[in-house]
This record gives sequence, structure tokens and C-alpha cells, in this order.
Amino acid sequence: MKITSHEVIRVDLPLERTFMGRNTFPHTILRLRTDDGIEGLGWAFVGGPMGPALAKALDLMAEQLHGENPLMRERIDRLVDAATSGSGPGLSHYVRAVFNFAVWDITGKAMGQPVWQLLGGAHAQSVTTYASGWLWRDYDLADLEKTGGELVERGFTSMKFRCGAEPRMSDEAERARVMRAAVGDDITIMVDINQGWDIPRAMEGARHFEAQNVYWLEDPINYLDVQGYSQLVNATDISITHGEYNYGYEPFGPIVDNRAADIVMIDAHHVGGIDAWKRAADIAAGAFRPVVTHLSPEIAVHLAAGITGVKTVEFMPWSFGLWEEPMDINAEGELIVPQEPGLGVKLNEDVVKAHLINE
Repeated sequence: MKITSHEVIRVDLPLERTFMGRNTFPHTILRLRTDDGIEGLGWAFVGGPMGPALAKALDLMAEQLHGENPLMRERIDRLVDAATSGSGPGLSHYVRAVFNFAVWDITGKAMGQPVWQLLGGAHAQSVTTYASGWLWRDYDLADLEKTGGELVERGFTSMKFRCGAEPRMSDEAERARVMRAAVGDDITIMVDINQGWDIPRAMEGARHFEAQNVYWLEDPINYLDVQGYSQLVNATDISITHGEYNYGYEPFGPIVDNRAADIVMIDAHHVGGIDAWKRAADIAAGAFRPVVTHLSPEIAVHLAAGITGVKTVEFMPWSFGLWEEPMDINAEGELIVPQEPGLGVKLNEDVVKAHLINE
């Protein structure tokens, strides 16, 4: 089997609700094709000037991979790494991730098995998930209450809201109180700060969130402050969660060595793909730390279904409009695991055509 052709396209998908001033979100998609007629898909949602840069990098790299065997993932990864490492963390890892997704998709289709089975098959039908595409910082208290209740009615048993933008801690605490009242005591809630605080404020916030039985406090301080995270882990009762901002799997070593996270969050795009995600998860497992996924549930569902120790998948619907059959939860509020070969997604050609970015 050899890679014989490819196509890189960019699509600007409409969003259900405005996010940080945006009504659409751009996606870059790689279609990698083989001489056996198999097409593998890889993708990333990237905005700003990095979107066109990623598309160009994928196109040039794919040309160099024509003639390569897509089943040889380690070789593909080394070739991509060698060609992109000069660009530094960020773009190079996104390029590696998109190719890695595509060759895993090809591998699964060639073997007639979904990727999660090839990863080991820990769970066959569904995996734990939490609603994350809602409850942003621009939601006022009424929006939080209304949307939280709607998510419960939809069947979610776990969800994440955001804090970190209020000038007074009492206002942050009120957001947590409203969330708890809106969803009831049986629903798991988590909070994400996106690095908005310093250590003293994170300590103060943790006490308020603990009072509302918030499960985890995510990214309260700068992701580079490993010692600061270690301090928070030791000084608070709430589970401290972070790791999504790390590029590559290597930074997870210092996190676990310093016991700087109760729960390790790993982004498959940021670390460089499925194989790199597994390496990061192995580092966490060696320190008896559970892991959770970040974004990209179409990829993450295979990681959670295939590997033991993944606590939950982030249900982020930003890419769902790309597919003929978007992901969904079952009656128990768990994410349904795809059973089709490969990654189990098929592009909705009408949507792609309607929202194609012509550059």
C-alpha cells in the first residue's frame, strides 16, 4: 500500500452560538489517498493566520509522502517531524497530528476495524463524556441557569462551565452556585479558568468551588508554572486538572514528576496525534494519574474506548457539522463509540461545498 494522492481543503463552519466574537470556525482537512482506493481523513480547527499556514504545510508535506506506506506510522511521523521541526512547537505538532489521524484512519479501513479496536478495545459501546460546547464566560447567570438545565434535559450527566473573567471572587463564586442549583446535586460539574488567575486567586477560588462540589478546577494559572500547580495540588481539595496547552508528550514528564496535577488533560492535536497522545497517557499512568481528553471528540472517543484509564471525553461539537453523522450521547449520557472501520467519520460533501474557503 502506498500514498498516491492528497487534497487539503479549508471549511468555515457556522457556530450554534457566537464564540469569542466569532460566528464561524475554520477547519483544515487533509484527504490522504492510497493506491488501494482508501481515503484517510485528518483535520484541525485553527483560526487566524495559522489556518492558511497549516493548509500550506500539509499540502507540501503530503507531496513528500507520496509513495510512502501509510501503515508505517512511526516512519511517517519521523518524516513529518524532520520536515517541520524548524517551525517550533505549535504548527509542527498540528501537522504531525493531522497526518497521524489520517494514517490511523487508513489503517483501520484497511484492516476493517475501528481505531479504538486497534488501540486495544477497552470499551465497545460507549464512554463517559461531559458537555463542554456551552456555558462560556460570556454567559450571564440567567444563561448559565437556562443552558445548564437544558443540558440535563438533553441527557448529559456531566458538564463544564467557565470562570476567570469576573473582577470579584464573589461573582465567580455566584456562577458556581447558580450552576449547582440549575443542574442539581447528582450532576457532575467542572470549571475551566484558561490560565486567568495567579496562585492566591486560585487558592481563594478553589474554596468557593469546593463548597459547590465542583469536581475539577482546570487551568487556573499559567501552564508553564509546574511548581505553582504542585502547590495548588497540595493545598486544595478540588482536583487540579491541566495539560492541554502542552505541545508534544515530553512536558508531561515534569508534571507527573512534580505531582503537579491530580488529573492530566491531553490534547491530541497539541501533542502530535494519537501515538503521541498514548505516550503522554503512559507517562501519566506511570505516576498513577488519570487522564482526560481535550477537544476533538471524534478522535478522543477512540482513545477512551481503546485505552484503559481515560476518565472522560470532552463533548465539544465544533466539528460535528463536517460529518454525515454527528456524534451523540446515549440514554445514559455516554458518548456512543463508532463501529465503522477507521475513525468512523465521513465528510458531508454538501456542507463542505457550501462552506468551502476559496483562497
